[in-house]
Amino acid sequence: MKRYGIPGICLILGASLGAAVTEKDGKKEKQPVRIEFVSVGLSKRARKEKIPLELNVEAILSVKEPLSFAVWEHSGVQYLEAVDSAGRKLAPVEFDISPFQSSRKGWRQTGMRGTAGEIPPPGVSWIRLQGVWRISLARTLKSRVYELPLSKGAEMDVPLPGNSEEGEEGIDVVSVQGPSAGKLVLEDYSTYENQDGKMARVMIGLKADSAFRLDSFEILNEKGESLKASSFGTNYSSDEDDSSASWAKCFVFKEPEKLEKLRFRILYQIPHETVAVPVDVKLGMRGEIRKGK
Repeated sequence: MKRYGIPGICLILGASLGAAVTEKDGKKEKQPVRIEFVSVGLSKRARKEKIPLELNVEAILSVKEPLSFAVWEHSGVQYLEAVDSAGRKLAPVEFDISPFQSSRKGWRQTGMRGTAGEIPPPGVSWIRLQGVWRISLARTLKSRVYELPLSKGAEMDVPLPGNSEEGEEGIDVVSVQGPSAGKLVLEDYSTYENQDGKMARVMIGLKADSAFRLDSFEILNEKGESLKASSFGTNYSSDEDDSSASWAKCFVFKEPEKLEKLRFRILYQIPHETVAVPVDVKLGMRGEIRKGK
């Protein structure tokens, strides 16, 4: 089996904080969107010998919460122009945004993965990527507090919030287009012991009959304070036109004493705005592209 590698790949210059320009009411406003290029290298889409190597670039986009990424708004690919260190114009690099996002220390993150239209010729020390990404942002809001009995299969009907920012967090805001119904279900509940004490594992399900955008759930104690809960995956399904959807999210947390009901909020996304994110970065490749066994 042959292996391929680029020795000493590094990032010569990376954009760690971009001053994105938002488009709102015809005016330009600054909206900080962080861009960090984290890797560049050669790979194959499959291990077959006849499939050529590709130059792949990966970047992480971050926005400060409560903003998040409206990943459902992103369709198709976006391009950055490429020029190598010899001044040659290369084929554009094609980027796709990840359909997934995560939360870390108050920042919402998602990935951009790019594939170069061609591999730079031998002797190139870096390539420069320039252009603009159009990134759709959402805003995460919270519903009022809901309660479910700690019994597997417990359920309740709920009005789902609308798709605008009218109203305040913590209040059910029904869409102006008419009532939107949902069903909350405690899909699973169990406990176990470990070094941290008694732990609870819950799976919360939500079924929606409209184009609703669930972000997550916030688990609360009896005082209404947020519990530190780890999320372990999401099951999701929807109709082709997104007219209805269902989610099931699993959480693990240290169970408070005398827990009688599961208390939580629905965290949901509404469209916010689209930002134009300028990109200008040099990605360096120290050494030659070598083939080895």
